[in-house]
Amino acid sequence: MKERTVPICFTKDQYKKIEQAAKQNGMLNISQLVEEALNKQIGK
Repeated sequence: MKERTVPICFTKDQYKKIEQAAKQNGMLNISQLVEEALNKQIGK
C-alpha cells in the first residue's frame, strides 16, 4: 500500500460519523475507510 501524505480535516461531528461507518464495516480506524474509498475512486 502506497503511503499517503495529504492531511484530511473533518469537524468533530463528521469525524464521529466516519468513525461509526468504519466500525460498522469492521475497520479499526477511519484511515482504513478513507483508504478504501480512495481505492474505489481510483479503481484499484
